[in-house]
Amino acid sequence: MTGATATSSSGALGAWMRLLRISNAPTAVTGVMVGAVAGAGLVPKPATIALCAAGSVLLYTGGMVMNDYFDQPIDRVERPGRPIVSGQVHESAALLFGMSLLTGGVLALLVASAPALPWTLLLVSSILAYNLLHRSALAGPALMACCRALVPVIAAIACAPEGRPNWMALGYFALPLALQTLAISIAARHEVASHAPASLPRMAIASAMAGVAALAPLGALAMREVPPMSARCVPLYLVAIAFAGWLLLRGLRAMSQAGRAPKGVMSWIAAIAAIDTASLALLDAEPLVWIAAAATLLTLALQRRVAGS
Repeated sequence: MTGATATSSSGALGAWMRLLRISNAPTAVTGVMVGAVAGAGLVPKPATIALCAAGSVLLYTGGMVMNDYFDQPIDRVERPGRPIVSGQVHESAALLFGMSLLTGGVLALLVASAPALPWTLLLVSSILAYNLLHRSALAGPALMACCRALVPVIAAIACAPEGRPNWMALGYFALPLALQTLAISIAARHEVASHAPASLPRMAIASAMAGVAALAPLGALAMREVPPMSARCVPLYLVAIAFAGWLLLRGLRAMSQAGRAPKGVMSWIAAIAAIDTASLALLDAEPLVWIAAAATLLTLALQRRVAGS
C-alpha cells in the first residue's frame, strides 16, 4: 500500500467514525447495564446484556448517521466539514448504512427480548422523529431525552423475569438520565455559534438540571427501592460520582469560553457514563461497575480522536 493510499484510507475511515460519532457509543452500553440491574434486581445474564448493548449501540450509531443525512441543508451552511456535505461520504451510502444499523439494532433487541419489541419500535420512532425535528427548541430536546431513557427501559424488560421489571426502581435511574440529556441539549443549543460563549442563564439552568440528574438515583436508596450498598461499593460510588462532577465542571468551563462549546458538550456526554458507573455501584453490581468505568475512560479516549458533537 502506498503512502497516498494509506492516507486516503485513513481519511475515509475517520470520516465514517465522525459520521457514527463512535466516541459516544460506550454511553449507550452503560445505560443498558444500569437499566438491566435496576429493573431486574440482579446481575443479568451476559448473553442478554450483550445483545441489548449491541442493539443499543447499533441504534445509537444508526441514529447519528441519519442525523447527518437529514441535516445536509443546514450543515452546508453551518458545518461544511461534516462527512456527507464535504463529500467524504456519499449521501446514498450514508442512508443505506444508517438504515442498516437501525435494522440491525432492532433485530438484536428482538432476539434479546420479544416483549421489549414495542419499546424498541418506540425508540426507533423517537430516533427518526428527533432527526426530523431536533432543530425545534421543544421537540428536539424532549425526543432526545426520550431516546436516552428508553435504552435502560428496554434492557430492564429484556432482563427481568417474564419481562416485568421493577418500574419504581427503574424510574429512579431512567428519568434522571432523561433529565441529564435535556441538560445537555439545552447546553448544546449554541455550540454551532462558536464565536461566542454560552449565555449565562441557559448554562445555569442546564447545570442545575445536570447536578440534580447526577444525584437523583440516590432516591432509590433513600426510598428503599434498592438494597443498601455493600462496603466495597460505597467508595466506588464516591469516586465515580466525584469524577462525574469533575467532568460536568470541566464541560461547564469549556462552554463558558468562546469556541470551546463542542468540547464542553462532549465532556457532559462522557459524564453520562460516569454517572452510570456510580449508579451501578449504588445498585451493588460491582462486576459491572468496572466495565462501566472502562466505558467512561474509553469514551474520553475516543473523544480525543473522533469528535462526538
